Amino acid sequence: MSLLQETCGAITGRNQEIEQHIIDSWNAASSVEQYGRLVNVVAQYGSATNQETLTIPKPCMIIASADHGVADMGVSAYPKETTVGMTQNYLIPKGAGANSLAQMEVIDMGIDADMSWVPGLRSHKLGMGTKNFVKEPAMTREQAVEGIETGIRLVKEKIDEGFNVFLVGEMGISNTTASALMTAKFAGLTAEEATGRGTNISDKRLKLKQRIVHDVLVKYQDIPKDDAIGILAAVGGFEFTCIVGVILGAAANHGMVIIDGFNTSACALVAKTLVPASMDYVMASHLSAEKAAKSSLQNLGLEAYVDLGLCLGEASGGSVQMGMLDL
Repeated sequence: MSLLQETCGAITGRNQEIEQHIIDSWNAASSVEQYGRLVNVVAQYGSATNQETLTIPKPCMIIASADHGVADMGVSAYPKETTVGMTQNYLIPKGAGANSLAQMEVIDMGIDADMSWVPGLRSHKLGMGTKNFVKEPAMTREQAVEGIETGIRLVKEKIDEGFNVFLVGEMGISNTTASALMTAKFAGLTAEEATGRGTNISDKRLKLKQRIVHDVLVKYQDIPKDDAIGILAAVGGFEFTCIVGVILGAAANHGMVIIDGFNTSACALVAKTLVPASMDYVMASHLSAEKAAKSSLQNLGLEAYVDLGLCLGEASGGSVQMGMLDL
């Protein structure tokens, strides 16, 4: 049995008795309505991590980076080299907003450059960026599974170190094009419904991006929506494979995942298709400014807690939600 199969088989729903116990405890102190959805935040954390007597969460932020072949089509306002710059920024000057929010693990899943000079960067390159899915599948099914199992191993390592909440983020120029395609496939959206501005691209570039999403949806229309690995391999990103693995690994080991925005929601759609019960261990954070963000969360059965108009990625919205849970 593969690690992916073993992990999927180990996932069961979160502990409903603990969840009700936590809600009852808040009720005993005062009217639960006074605290609104904050009660749901606490109750999900306790039940997902199997804690009747709650401890302060121990969060670990996991940011996966990779490049995308479709970037060659001009769908982003930034060049691929930005992936290199942002990834090293997490680990050398530590100048990203995410650096101040949790212990961070950054993993190179397929940046199209030599990153061996970056201290502290984990490396599990599946390739030097994905293939251009306009012309051929982004990756093989074997690469997709390998990437998922990389995420499973990483989150298991961190759980063994005592971490119990995982904030997931991603870095990869053009990755919202991949997310639009994945969301369209899983949620049954059109290219126009699924495709937003990503890095605040121009109207002209948005039309190009929407046309590419439309054409690629037609190209891979024979892949059924329940073939999660097939969709991920055809139009996904190497960094997405790792995040799918983090979600599944956390669910199998009673850890909780706080997803960020549109990209990590697309990863959650893969995990949900593989194991619906994995969503018991996933908490939404903010409502991304991306066009199909709300549709994606609805398909996951989740609801955003805050709407800040963020379009940043890097687990920024998840960090806001983590602060709320900590409080």
